[in-house]
Amino acid sequence: MKVKILDKCYTGINGNMFKGEEHDLDDRIASKLIERGFAEELKEKKKKKSILNRAVKDLETPEDD
Repeated sequence: MKVKILDKCYTGINGNMFKGEEHDLDDRIASKLIERGFAEELKEKKKKKSILNRAVKDLETPEDD
């Protein structure tokens, strides 16, 4: 689970984590940090869909001549 650290804390696996850092932690560790107020869960940003149409309309080959 990806989390953003809100306050300096320490975990045995990742060591010191400072305010503002983003880490990908084990779900159990992340949930404990969130419960205790040291971290918040990061939500992934949705990607915008491209409005360009990339379909090939006309393909010219040397055999067409």
